[in-house]
Amino acid sequence: MTDVARKNSIRRYLWRLAEAGVLLVLVVILCVIFVLTLRYTLPFVLGAFFAVLLMPLVRGLESLGVPRLVAAVVVLVVALVAILLAAGFVIVSVTREAMLWSAELTRDFHLLQIWVANQITAGQLFYGQLPPEVAVQMQSAAVHVVGQVNHYFQYFVRSVIHAITRLPDTLFVVVISVLTTFSVLVNRERMYIHFLRALPPGWSHKVNVVFKDIMKAFLGTLRVQALLMLLSAVLGVAGMWVLHIDYFVILGLLFGLTGLIPVVGSYIMTLPWAMAAFVLGDTHLGIKILILQLVASLIRHMVEPKMLADNVGLDMLSTLFGLYAGMKVLGVLGLFIGPILVIGLKSLLRIRLFVDFLPLDAQSDVAKGVQNDSEPGPAGPSLSTDLGTDRHQPGPGGK
Repeated sequence: MTDVARKNSIRRYLWRLAEAGVLLVLVVILCVIFVLTLRYTLPFVLGAFFAVLLMPLVRGLESLGVPRLVAAVVVLVVALVAILLAAGFVIVSVTREAMLWSAELTRDFHLLQIWVANQITAGQLFYGQLPPEVAVQMQSAAVHVVGQVNHYFQYFVRSVIHAITRLPDTLFVVVISVLTTFSVLVNRERMYIHFLRALPPGWSHKVNVVFKDIMKAFLGTLRVQALLMLLSAVLGVAGMWVLHIDYFVILGLLFGLTGLIPVVGSYIMTLPWAMAAFVLGDTHLGIKILILQLVASLIRHMVEPKMLADNVGLDMLSTLFGLYAGMKVLGVLGLFIGPILVIGLKSLLRIRLFVDFLPLDAQSDVAKGVQNDSEPGPAGPSLSTDLGTDRHQPGPGGK
Protein backbone atom coordinates (compact mmCIF):
# COMPACT_ATOMS: atom_id res chain seq x y z
CA MET A 1 0.00 0.00 0.00
CA THR A 2 1.40 3.42 -1.00
CA ASP A 3 1.72 6.30 1.45
CA VAL A 4 -1.12 8.17 -0.25
CA ALA A 5 -3.44 5.17 -0.06
CA ARG A 6 -2.50 4.62 3.59
CA LYS A 7 -3.20 8.27 4.45
CA ASN A 8 -6.54 8.14 2.65
CA SER A 9 -7.45 4.96 4.52
CA ILE A 10 -6.57 6.52 7.87
CA ARG A 11 -8.52 9.66 7.00
CA ARG A 12 -11.57 7.61 6.02
CA TYR A 13 -11.33 5.71 9.29
CA LEU A 14 -11.08 8.91 11.34
CA TRP A 15 -14.07 10.47 9.58
CA ARG A 16 -16.15 7.33 10.13
CA LEU A 17 -15.03 7.22 13.76
CA ALA A 18 -16.08 10.85 14.23
CA GLU A 19 -19.41 10.14 12.56
CA ALA A 20 -20.03 7.14 14.82
CA GLY A 21 -19.06 9.18 17.89
CA VAL A 22 -21.53 11.94 17.05
CA LEU A 23 -24.22 9.33 16.48
CA LEU A 24 -23.53 7.67 19.85
CA VAL A 25 -23.68 11.04 21.60
CA LEU A 26 -27.04 11.74 19.94
CA VAL A 27 -28.39 8.34 21.01
CA VAL A 28 -27.24 8.89 24.61
CA ILE A 29 -28.85 12.34 24.71
CA LEU A 30 -32.12 10.98 23.32
CA CYS A 31 -32.11 8.13 25.86
CA VAL A 32 -31.51 10.54 28.74
CA ILE A 33 -34.32 12.80 27.53
CA PHE A 34 -36.61 9.79 27.20
CA VAL A 35 -35.88 8.61 30.75
CA LEU A 36 -36.25 12.08 32.28
CA THR A 37 -39.54 12.80 30.53
CA LEU A 38 -41.07 9.32 30.86
CA ARG A 39 -43.17 10.26 33.89
CA TYR A 40 -44.87 12.93 31.77
CA THR A 41 -45.10 10.98 28.52
CA LEU A 42 -45.92 7.52 29.91
CA PRO A 43 -49.55 7.40 28.63
CA PHE A 44 -48.43 8.36 25.14
CA VAL A 45 -45.54 5.88 25.16
CA LEU A 46 -47.93 3.13 26.25
CA GLY A 47 -50.42 4.19 23.59
CA ALA A 48 -47.79 4.06 20.85
CA PHE A 49 -46.56 0.71 22.17
CA PHE A 50 -50.02 -0.88 22.03
CA ALA A 51 -50.67 0.72 18.64
CA VAL A 52 -47.58 -1.01 17.27
CA LEU A 53 -48.74 -4.33 18.72
CA LEU A 54 -52.29 -3.97 17.36
CA MET A 55 -51.32 -2.54 13.96
CA PRO A 56 -50.93 -5.96 12.26
CA LEU A 57 -54.50 -6.85 13.27
CA VAL A 58 -55.82 -3.55 11.90
CA ARG A 59 -53.95 -4.07 8.65
CA GLY A 60 -55.34 -7.59 8.42
CA LEU A 61 -58.91 -6.29 8.67
CA GLU A 62 -58.11 -3.54 6.15
CA SER A 63 -56.88 -6.16 3.70
CA LEU A 64 -60.33 -7.78 3.96
CA GLY A 65 -62.00 -4.54 2.88
CA VAL A 66 -62.93 -3.20 6.32
CA PRO A 67 -62.53 0.61 6.58
CA ARG A 68 -59.63 1.68 8.73
CA LEU A 69 -61.78 3.51 11.29
CA VAL A 70 -64.03 0.48 11.78
CA ALA A 71 -61.04 -1.88 11.89
CA ALA A 72 -59.31 0.24 14.53
CA VAL A 73 -62.45 0.43 16.68
CA VAL A 74 -63.11 -3.32 16.45
CA VAL A 75 -59.52 -4.31 17.28
CA LEU A 76 -59.30 -1.79 20.11
CA VAL A 77 -62.62 -2.85 21.67
CA VAL A 78 -61.76 -6.55 21.50
CA ALA A 79 -58.33 -5.90 23.02
CA LEU A 80 -59.80 -3.76 25.80
CA VAL A 81 -62.45 -6.35 26.67
CA ALA A 82 -59.83 -9.09 26.83
CA ILE A 83 -57.50 -6.95 28.97
CA LEU A 84 -60.30 -5.86 31.32
CA LEU A 85 -61.51 -9.43 31.84
CA ALA A 86 -57.99 -10.64 32.56
CA ALA A 87 -57.23 -7.64 34.77
CA GLY A 88 -60.46 -8.10 36.74
CA PHE A 89 -59.66 -11.73 37.43
CA VAL A 90 -56.07 -10.90 38.41
CA ILE A 91 -57.03 -7.95 40.65
CA VAL A 92 -59.69 -9.89 42.57
CA SER A 93 -57.51 -12.96 42.99
CA VAL A 94 -54.34 -11.06 43.84
CA THR A 95 -56.09 -8.80 46.36
CA ARG A 96 -57.63 -11.72 48.20
CA GLU A 97 -54.46 -13.78 48.21
CA ALA A 98 -52.17 -10.84 49.05
CA MET A 99 -54.15 -9.99 52.18
CA LEU A 100 -54.23 -13.61 53.34
CA TRP A 101 -50.58 -14.10 52.51
CA SER A 102 -49.54 -10.90 54.29
CA ALA A 103 -51.21 -12.12 57.48
CA GLU A 104 -49.34 -15.43 57.38
CA LEU A 105 -45.91 -14.18 56.32
CA THR A 106 -44.94 -12.81 59.73
CA ARG A 107 -45.87 -16.06 61.45
CA ASP A 108 -44.02 -18.20 58.90
CA PHE A 109 -40.84 -16.16 59.05
CA HIS A 110 -40.97 -16.12 62.85
CA LEU A 111 -41.06 -19.92 62.76
CA LEU A 112 -38.13 -19.89 60.34
CA GLN A 113 -36.12 -17.68 62.71
CA ILE A 114 -36.84 -20.08 65.58
CA TRP A 115 -35.73 -23.01 63.39
CA VAL A 116 -32.46 -21.24 62.50
CA ALA A 117 -31.75 -20.53 66.16
CA ASN A 118 -32.46 -24.16 67.08
CA GLN A 119 -30.16 -25.43 64.33
CA ILE A 120 -27.35 -23.24 65.58
CA THR A 121 -27.90 -24.56 69.11
CA ALA A 122 -27.90 -28.14 67.81
CA GLY A 123 -24.69 -27.44 65.94
CA GLN A 124 -23.08 -26.20 69.12
CA LEU A 125 -24.01 -29.44 70.90
CA PHE A 126 -22.84 -31.62 68.00
CA TYR A 127 -19.55 -29.97 67.12
CA GLY A 128 -18.62 -28.80 70.58
CA GLN A 129 -18.99 -25.57 72.41
CA LEU A 130 -18.38 -22.64 70.09
CA PRO A 131 -16.88 -19.40 71.39
CA PRO A 132 -19.71 -17.13 72.55
CA GLU A 133 -18.72 -14.38 70.10
CA VAL A 134 -18.87 -16.77 67.11
CA ALA A 135 -22.23 -18.19 68.18
CA VAL A 136 -23.74 -14.75 68.64
CA GLN A 137 -22.44 -13.57 65.25
CA MET A 138 -23.74 -16.69 63.47
CA GLN A 139 -27.15 -16.38 65.06
CA SER A 140 -27.35 -12.65 64.34
CA ALA A 141 -26.36 -13.18 60.70
CA ALA A 142 -28.92 -15.94 60.19
CA VAL A 143 -31.71 -13.94 61.84
CA HIS A 144 -30.72 -10.89 59.79
CA VAL A 145 -30.92 -12.84 56.51
CA VAL A 146 -34.33 -14.24 57.39
CA GLY A 147 -35.51 -10.79 58.44
CA GLN A 148 -34.37 -9.27 55.15
CA VAL A 149 -36.22 -11.93 53.16
CA ASN A 150 -39.31 -11.25 55.26
CA HIS A 151 -38.93 -7.51 54.59
CA TYR A 152 -38.75 -8.01 50.82
CA PHE A 153 -41.80 -10.25 50.77
CA GLN A 154 -43.75 -7.79 52.91
CA TYR A 155 -42.69 -4.96 50.60
CA PHE A 156 -43.89 -6.90 47.57
CA VAL A 157 -47.29 -7.56 49.15
CA ARG A 158 -47.66 -3.92 50.23
CA SER A 159 -46.73 -2.77 46.72
CA VAL A 160 -49.46 -4.95 45.21
CA ILE A 161 -52.08 -3.61 47.62
CA HIS A 162 -50.87 -0.02 47.09
CA ALA A 163 -51.08 -0.41 43.32
CA ILE A 164 -54.69 -1.54 43.64
CA THR A 165 -55.57 1.49 45.79
CA ARG A 166 -54.27 3.79 43.03
CA LEU A 167 -56.75 2.53 40.48
CA PRO A 168 -58.27 6.02 39.79
CA ASP A 169 -54.90 7.41 38.68
CA THR A 170 -54.26 4.24 36.73
CA LEU A 171 -57.62 4.51 34.97
CA PHE A 172 -56.80 8.08 33.86
CA VAL A 173 -53.51 6.87 32.37
CA VAL A 174 -55.38 4.02 30.68
CA VAL A 175 -57.90 6.41 29.10
CA ILE A 176 -55.14 8.64 27.68
CA SER A 177 -53.27 5.58 26.43
CA VAL A 178 -56.37 4.19 24.71
CA LEU A 179 -57.04 7.50 22.96
CA THR A 180 -53.39 7.66 21.87
CA THR A 181 -53.57 4.11 20.54
CA PHE A 182 -56.71 4.89 18.55
CA SER A 183 -55.20 8.09 17.13
CA VAL A 184 -52.02 6.31 16.02
CA LEU A 185 -53.96 3.43 14.44
CA VAL A 186 -56.21 5.77 12.45
CA ASN A 187 -53.78 8.57 11.51
CA ARG A 188 -50.46 6.75 11.33
CA GLU A 189 -49.45 7.92 7.82
CA ARG A 190 -50.24 11.57 8.45
CA MET A 191 -48.41 11.55 11.79
CA TYR A 192 -45.40 9.87 10.21
CA ILE A 193 -45.25 12.37 7.34
CA HIS A 194 -45.32 15.28 9.80
CA PHE A 195 -42.47 13.62 11.67
CA LEU A 196 -40.41 13.29 8.47
CA ARG A 197 -40.97 16.94 7.59
CA ALA A 198 -39.46 17.99 10.92
CA LEU A 199 -36.17 16.20 10.18
CA PRO A 200 -33.05 17.91 8.78
CA PRO A 201 -32.59 17.81 4.99
CA GLY A 202 -31.44 14.44 3.72
CA TRP A 203 -32.54 12.53 6.81
CA SER A 204 -36.03 11.53 5.74
CA HIS A 205 -35.03 8.72 3.41
CA LYS A 206 -32.46 7.40 5.88
CA VAL A 207 -34.90 7.46 8.79
CA ASN A 208 -37.41 5.71 6.55
CA VAL A 209 -34.84 3.01 5.87
CA VAL A 210 -34.08 2.68 9.57
CA PHE A 211 -37.75 2.34 10.47
CA LYS A 212 -38.31 -0.28 7.81
CA ASP A 213 -35.17 -2.08 8.92
CA ILE A 214 -35.90 -2.17 12.65
CA MET A 215 -39.71 -2.25 12.91
CA LYS A 216 -39.77 -6.00 12.43
CA ALA A 217 -37.02 -6.37 15.01
CA PHE A 218 -38.83 -4.01 17.39
CA LEU A 219 -42.05 -5.95 17.10
CA GLY A 220 -40.18 -9.22 17.31
CA THR A 221 -38.35 -8.24 20.49
CA LEU A 222 -41.49 -7.00 22.19
CA ARG A 223 -43.49 -9.97 21.00
CA VAL A 224 -40.90 -12.48 22.20
CA GLN A 225 -40.51 -10.87 25.63
CA ALA A 226 -44.26 -10.50 26.13
CA LEU A 227 -45.02 -14.04 24.95
CA LEU A 228 -42.29 -15.56 27.09
CA MET A 229 -43.52 -13.68 30.15
CA LEU A 230 -47.11 -14.67 29.41
CA LEU A 231 -46.07 -18.28 28.81
CA SER A 232 -44.20 -18.39 32.12
CA ALA A 233 -47.11 -16.81 33.99
CA VAL A 234 -49.65 -19.21 32.48
CA LEU A 235 -47.42 -22.20 33.23
CA GLY A 236 -46.88 -20.93 36.76
CA VAL A 237 -50.55 -20.28 37.56
CA ALA A 238 -51.77 -23.48 35.89
CA GLY A 239 -49.00 -25.61 37.37
CA MET A 240 -49.51 -24.33 40.90
CA TRP A 241 -53.26 -24.82 40.57
CA VAL A 242 -52.80 -28.41 39.36
CA LEU A 243 -50.30 -29.10 42.16
CA HIS A 244 -52.65 -27.53 44.74
CA ILE A 245 -50.16 -24.89 45.87
CA ASP A 246 -51.73 -22.10 47.93
CA TYR A 247 -51.88 -18.57 46.50
CA PHE A 248 -51.36 -19.93 42.99
CA VAL A 249 -52.45 -16.72 41.22
CA ILE A 250 -50.09 -14.25 42.89
CA LEU A 251 -47.21 -16.75 42.96
CA GLY A 252 -47.84 -17.75 39.34
CA LEU A 253 -47.74 -14.12 38.20
CA LEU A 254 -44.53 -13.60 40.16
CA PHE A 255 -43.19 -16.74 38.46
CA GLY A 256 -43.95 -15.17 35.08
CA LEU A 257 -42.37 -11.81 35.93
CA THR A 258 -39.17 -13.41 37.20
CA GLY A 259 -38.95 -15.23 33.87
CA LEU A 260 -37.85 -11.89 32.38
CA ILE A 261 -34.64 -11.82 34.44
CA PRO A 262 -31.65 -12.68 32.21
CA VAL A 263 -29.75 -15.95 32.73
CA VAL A 264 -31.40 -17.09 35.99
CA GLY A 265 -35.05 -16.42 35.09
CA SER A 266 -37.66 -17.93 37.39
CA TYR A 267 -35.00 -20.04 39.13
CA ILE A 268 -34.33 -16.98 41.28
CA MET A 269 -37.76 -17.56 42.82
CA THR A 270 -38.25 -21.32 42.77
CA LEU A 271 -34.86 -22.57 44.03
CA PRO A 272 -34.85 -20.56 47.30
CA TRP A 273 -38.53 -21.42 47.73
CA ALA A 274 -37.89 -25.15 47.31
CA MET A 275 -34.85 -25.03 49.59
CA ALA A 276 -36.86 -23.27 52.29
CA ALA A 277 -39.61 -25.88 51.94
CA PHE A 278 -37.13 -28.75 52.38
CA VAL A 279 -35.49 -27.01 55.34
CA LEU A 280 -38.85 -26.52 57.06
CA GLY A 281 -39.72 -30.16 56.50
CA ASP A 282 -42.37 -29.64 53.78
CA THR A 283 -40.85 -32.14 51.37
CA HIS A 284 -43.99 -32.47 49.24
CA LEU A 285 -44.09 -28.71 48.55
CA GLY A 286 -40.40 -28.66 47.66
CA ILE A 287 -40.85 -31.53 45.19
CA LYS A 288 -43.88 -29.81 43.63
CA ILE A 289 -41.92 -26.58 43.14
CA LEU A 290 -39.00 -28.39 41.49
CA ILE A 291 -41.35 -30.34 39.20
CA LEU A 292 -43.06 -27.09 38.18
CA GLN A 293 -39.73 -25.40 37.44
CA LEU A 294 -38.47 -28.39 35.45
CA VAL A 295 -41.60 -28.64 33.29
CA ALA A 296 -41.75 -24.87 32.70
CA SER A 297 -38.06 -24.75 31.78
CA LEU A 298 -38.39 -27.62 29.31
CA ILE A 299 -41.38 -26.01 27.58
CA ARG A 300 -39.77 -22.56 27.51
CA HIS A 301 -36.44 -23.82 26.16
CA MET A 302 -38.22 -25.72 23.39
CA VAL A 303 -40.10 -22.59 22.32
CA GLU A 304 -37.61 -19.77 23.00
CA PRO A 305 -34.86 -20.47 20.41
CA LYS A 306 -37.33 -20.63 17.54
CA MET A 307 -39.06 -17.42 18.67
CA LEU A 308 -35.78 -15.53 19.03
CA ALA A 309 -34.46 -16.69 15.67
CA ASP A 310 -37.66 -15.71 13.88
CA ASN A 311 -38.34 -12.37 15.55
CA VAL A 312 -35.28 -10.65 17.01
CA GLY A 313 -32.44 -10.98 14.49
CA LEU A 314 -29.60 -10.28 16.95
CA ASP A 315 -26.61 -12.42 17.79
CA MET A 316 -26.25 -13.70 21.34
CA LEU A 317 -23.56 -11.21 22.45
CA SER A 318 -25.49 -8.18 21.19
CA THR A 319 -28.67 -9.46 22.83
CA LEU A 320 -26.93 -9.97 26.18
CA PHE A 321 -25.36 -6.51 25.99
CA GLY A 322 -28.74 -4.92 25.23
CA LEU A 323 -30.42 -6.80 28.08
CA TYR A 324 -27.73 -5.91 30.61
CA ALA A 325 -27.37 -2.25 29.64
CA GLY A 326 -31.13 -1.80 29.41
CA MET A 327 -31.75 -3.34 32.83
CA LYS A 328 -29.01 -1.23 34.47
CA VAL A 329 -30.50 1.98 33.04
CA LEU A 330 -34.26 1.36 32.95
CA GLY A 331 -34.79 -1.64 35.22
CA VAL A 332 -37.25 -4.28 34.05
CA LEU A 333 -38.44 -1.99 31.24
CA GLY A 334 -34.89 -2.05 29.89
CA LEU A 335 -35.24 -5.76 29.19
CA PHE A 336 -37.66 -4.76 26.43
CA ILE A 337 -35.96 -1.56 25.27
CA GLY A 338 -32.30 -2.62 25.50
CA PRO A 339 -32.20 -5.06 22.55
CA ILE A 340 -34.36 -2.67 20.54
CA LEU A 341 -31.87 0.15 21.07
CA VAL A 342 -29.03 -2.14 20.00
CA ILE A 343 -30.87 -2.97 16.78
CA GLY A 344 -31.62 0.69 16.16
CA LEU A 345 -28.03 1.72 16.82
CA LYS A 346 -26.66 -0.91 14.44
CA SER A 347 -29.09 0.23 11.78
CA LEU A 348 -28.20 3.91 12.30
CA LEU A 349 -24.51 3.11 11.97
CA ARG A 350 -25.21 1.23 8.76
CA ILE A 351 -27.18 4.01 7.03
CA ARG A 352 -24.62 6.72 8.04
CA LEU A 353 -27.02 9.34 9.34
CA PHE A 354 -24.51 12.18 9.70
CA VAL A 355 -22.56 11.72 6.47
CA ASP A 356 -24.35 14.70 4.85
CA PHE A 357 -22.98 17.01 7.56
CA LEU A 358 -19.36 16.14 6.79
CA PRO A 359 -17.23 18.29 4.46
CA LEU A 360 -17.46 17.39 0.78
CA ASP A 361 -14.01 15.79 0.68
CA ALA A 362 -14.86 13.77 3.78
CA GLN A 363 -18.11 12.60 2.19
CA SER A 364 -16.11 11.41 -0.82
CA ASP A 365 -13.64 9.59 1.42
CA VAL A 366 -16.40 7.94 3.42
CA ALA A 367 -18.22 6.89 0.25
CA LYS A 368 -15.07 5.24 -1.09
CA GLY A 369 -14.53 3.52 2.24
CA VAL A 370 -18.06 2.18 2.25
CA GLN A 371 -17.66 0.81 -1.29
CA ASN A 372 -14.35 -0.86 -0.44
CA ASP A 373 -14.87 -2.07 3.12
CA SER A 374 -18.53 -2.72 3.84
CA GLU A 375 -21.10 -5.17 2.66
CA PRO A 376 -24.78 -4.29 2.26
CA GLY A 377 -27.00 -5.25 5.19
CA PRO A 378 -29.70 -7.85 4.71
CA ALA A 379 -32.40 -5.26 4.37
CA GLY A 380 -30.37 -2.52 2.60
CA PRO A 381 -30.97 -2.93 -1.15
CA SER A 382 -34.58 -4.03 -0.94
CA LEU A 383 -35.48 -1.23 1.43
CA SER A 384 -33.89 1.41 -0.76
CA THR A 385 -35.75 0.07 -3.75
CA ASP A 386 -39.05 -0.09 -1.92
CA LEU A 387 -38.86 3.31 -0.27
CA GLY A 388 -37.47 5.42 -3.09
CA THR A 389 -36.05 8.88 -2.40
CA ASP A 390 -39.13 10.94 -1.59
CA ARG A 391 -38.55 12.43 1.86
CA HIS A 392 -42.26 12.59 2.62
CA GLN A 393 -43.11 9.05 1.61
CA PRO A 394 -45.21 7.24 4.26
CA GLY A 395 -43.16 5.04 6.52
CA PRO A 396 -43.74 1.66 8.08
CA GLY A 397 -47.12 2.64 9.36
CA GLY A 398 -48.42 3.35 5.86
CA LYS A 399 -50.43 1.15 3.61
